[in-house]
Amino acid sequence: MGKMTEAEAGALFAEIDRDGSGEIRLSELRDYGMANGGAVGGIKLADFVRGADTDGDRRITRSEFTSHFA
Repeated sequence: MGKMTEAEAGALFAEIDRDGSGEIRLSELRDYGMANGGAVGGIKLADFVRGADTDGDRRITRSEFTSHFA
């Protein structure tokens, strides 16, 4: 998969961050993945979490998300 623009990454983040908290919890990722074939932006969820959650808190911030995709 090619890189997204920051705007595309932001739009995808907002779609996954259902409660608007500014962080994507693992439950939000699971729900999104179940609705989208187990992937986020074409990347399997487990691989995405390992790569994107740089501080290991089991939440993906907008900054982590954008850094991973854009």
